[in-house]
Amino acid sequence: MKRAVLLLLLVPSLAQARVPVRVETMVQPDTVLVGQTVRLRWRAFLPDKSIVNFPARPADDSTTHWRSWRTLTLAPNKRGMREHRLEAVLQSFALGPVAVPGAPFRFRVPGEGVREGRFPTSEFVVGITVPLDGPEPPLRDMKALVPPPWWALVPWAWIGAGLALALLLWWLVRRWLRSRRKRPASAGPLEALEAPEVEARRRLAALVARRLPEQGKVLEHGTELADLLRRFVERRFESPRPGYTTGELAAHLLARGDVRPEDVAALRGILEACDLTKFARRPYDVQRAHDAEETALRLIERWAPVAATAPAPARAAAGGAR
Repeated sequence: MKRAVLLLLLVPSLAQARVPVRVETMVQPDTVLVGQTVRLRWRAFLPDKSIVNFPARPADDSTTHWRSWRTLTLAPNKRGMREHRLEAVLQSFALGPVAVPGAPFRFRVPGEGVREGRFPTSEFVVGITVPLDGPEPPLRDMKALVPPPWWALVPWAWIGAGLALALLLWWLVRRWLRSRRKRPASAGPLEALEAPEVEARRRLAALVARRLPEQGKVLEHGTELADLLRRFVERRFESPRPGYTTGELAAHLLARGDVRPEDVAALRGILEACDLTKFARRPYDVQRAHDAEETALRLIERWAPVAATAPAPARAAAGGAR
């Protein structure tokens, strides 16, 4: 460690000389190897209440790098003198003797004017790490290049673009399928409907030919008979509201004025017998079933808008097979 002490009488003129100032410069250590650091300490001892301004941290250059730069002020001693300190850590890459000029500073002692001064120059030696006369230090071979990680080789941009395109295609296909489901089906040519009495005769003839009462299938027989009669009445008399009960349908027909009450009573008797068979499981015998077929044929022929020309079903015309 080197220390330089200087007793200064820093004044603008000799007539203004006041209190002498003691300053010190310390270097530790005084010999380092290239790249190592040294500690520099600049100290100024001034009377209490004095004001000191230290310079800012110097700029680095190619051979000098300042690792730290700080100032502090200690408590006054018994003689009323206070130490003002500037500490720095320097890393030098210059070989041989190195001289660091002392830092300039300004101060003012109470009762005096502002003075300026500079600390003593610091000196230390920077040695080389490799001897000049050998031997040469062993050098390691160059390391092989480290391969990049797998995620750095993946073409994420192309993958993202492909996913975006796939999502777009999926959305377009899904929208196209939805539009096809919502599109109303093209209406085909309307089938020509049979006249109400023609349809009723055909269904009644088919029902008679099946001979359901003889097979004990009175429920199926009553359901079909009631259905064909209701459909005939709804179409013949301009579609009364669907869902009419038997009583409501009879009242609707009587209110027209062009239907005989005895025919309405016959229709009501057939529908009520069929309702009892369908809902109350109240069977009727074969004779009543055939009588209902004959009555239904008679109502169809009577309510037909045109005089019937078609031959009656064989079984019903003959009075029904026994």
